[in-house]
Amino acid sequence: MFSTMEDGKIVRGLAGIPDEGPVLIVGNHMLMAFDVFPLIAEFLREKKITLHGLSHPELFDIDVEHEYYMIPIIDLLKLGGSIPISGRNLFKLLEKKSHVLLYPGGIREALHRKVKYLCLHFS
Repeated sequence: MFSTMEDGKIVRGLAGIPDEGPVLIVGNHMLMAFDVFPLIAEFLREKKITLHGLSHPELFDIDVEHEYYMIPIIDLLKLGGSIPISGRNLFKLLEKKSHVLLYPGGIREALHRKVKYLCLHFS
């Protein structure tokens, strides 16, 4: 991982990310959205900060009773600090001075535009 200091110098690690929030980290999905997991883990390891990823609300609606998951996806999302995306949730996280991870391209970007039926509605 690399980050950029205030003077523009690129450094290895997360030293360029403020320890105090609110912090909004904006990125683009790579690798079918699996890039989120090492990023969240690095924030925990290096900075001892929970990085709250804003996730598509439909991920929280999976009926795991009918699926064959050893560990339900929703539990993994919650353990990682994920929150369903909405304008209200984003505002609340920033108001609490949290570190927030946002991928504006969402699921379409994560799946490289192969899904056309999912969209986000901000409330």
